[in-house]
Amino acid sequence: MDLYSRLHGRFLFDDRRKQAKVLVCLLAGYKRELWPFVLPRLENALLDVDVCVVSPGLWLDELAELCRRQEWSYLRTTTNDVSLAQNICYRLHENASMIVKIDEDMFLLPNTISALLEDYQNIKMQGVVDPGIVAPMIPLNGFCYRYLLEMLGRLEEFEALFGTARLATAGLPIHSNPSAARWIWEATAPLSATAARLAVSESRRLLCPIQFSIGMIAFERSFWQEIGYLPVYRHRLLVGNSTLGGDEAYMCARGVETARPVVVTTAALAGHFSFGPQYPVLRELLNVRPELFAE
Repeated sequence: MDLYSRLHGRFLFDDRRKQAKVLVCLLAGYKRELWPFVLPRLENALLDVDVCVVSPGLWLDELAELCRRQEWSYLRTTTNDVSLAQNICYRLHENASMIVKIDEDMFLLPNTISALLEDYQNIKMQGVVDPGIVAPMIPLNGFCYRYLLEMLGRLEEFEALFGTARLATAGLPIHSNPSAARWIWEATAPLSATAARLAVSESRRLLCPIQFSIGMIAFERSFWQEIGYLPVYRHRLLVGNSTLGGDEAYMCARGVETARPVVVTTAALAGHFSFGPQYPVLRELLNVRPELFAE
């Protein structure tokens, strides 16, 4: 019964499925001011895939119309539960053996999706590790940032300003200090230039020993099934508690338990706009220096 409840709920679905082997699931609906920046980048990065835009707990005519024009599917769940919304999306796209999940505040490059999927298959083929999740390098991320700053030769500069670049899931300047977030964006923009610098170095695969921020990840449908789908927190919602982050904590923990860890590949790059308290400062930076977010 619990597994059934994880997969079923009330929803509205504009169905434009192509039965592709790859599904791109975009969680969107709450940061519409970023859409002019992130959605064109997503369009430029797409392959021959199924795209489903998912809005947990709301229906937006603007998104529905965009999906109609782009021939993407659009899914709205009645319950504002990110895990349930994803589960329903993945269940509906039963032909997709690979899933790329993206949040609406992720800035992609034209090759981000293709490079991520390609390196996922390379990692699987080499057989040293069986990944649960493969993610791109993300500058504003509590795991990626130290390695990226090392590769760019900017680590000492960052640490002189903000202290030791510790690897952690929370409690760091990179998560809570808007100045640190702005510094990271300015140091790694434009993303295309950073990607070009990474491309001339030997590609690295980094095993992540901490909970990873899953703004953009690729995983196999079989992994989602193996971990019993994503947990649904209806009881939390009933008493007014947030369920944000539950999917992230669960996927990372179950990946460790099943020996299918998070792997970050330097072959792909994506930008994360901000963490919660940093948003106003980054939004101002976007207005003042849009070129930092343009390519």
